[in-house]
Amino acid sequence: MKHFSKLPNVGTTIFCVMSALATKHQAINLLSDEVYEHLVFDGQQHYSACLFPDLKSRSFVVASFGKTFHNTGWKVGYCCAPEALMTEFQKVHQFNVFSVNHPAQKALAEYLNEPKHYLELSGFYQQKRDLFLNLIEGSRFKFTPSKGTYFQALDFSSITDEDDVHFAKRITIEHGLASIPLSVFNNEGTDYKMLRFCFAKTDDTLVAAAKILCQV
Repeated sequence: MKHFSKLPNVGTTIFCVMSALATKHQAINLLSDEVYEHLVFDGQQHYSACLFPDLKSRSFVVASFGKTFHNTGWKVGYCCAPEALMTEFQKVHQFNVFSVNHPAQKALAEYLNEPKHYLELSGFYQQKRDLFLNLIEGSRFKFTPSKGTYFQALDFSSITDEDDVHFAKRITIEHGLASIPLSVFNNEGTDYKMLRFCFAKTDDTLVAAAKILCQV
């Protein structure tokens, strides 16, 4: 499997720019979406706004147990921020959510007592990514290996001229394989001939999916 070269210190560069902008424009606060903090592959590092003191003082960091442990239906996450910002956050949260169901909170609290449950996730999901991509190496799909999350985008431009929405529907109906067309995520609906697949599945499911993709 061919991997693209890593870009050194990209995370540091981005946050340094953000920190400079926030310092220059005092009214700016940062909402840092870090829900995939434990799903980073190929030896790369997750960069948090909390690592940069000037930025940390004006940041809301949002994370998700649902993303981390692939139980998104539980809808449990968390937010951290300096005390002054969190006081304001709680005023909004009080009327939007109020509370998460107690059993889910207890289950996650107990699960988090063992650090390996989240510290070893990168290796666990990278193994599944590598399995999936190695299995479709001989297909007509093109790809850049995912560097994080449990999703892999595949380029189908060598297969059909169909737009991504129709192609996604067709392989679902004809082959029973579900995917997400990426055009639905951009404002213009631009079709880049890309579909998104989730590899947070059992190995047997990934093998079965790869077999279908190799036949498309």
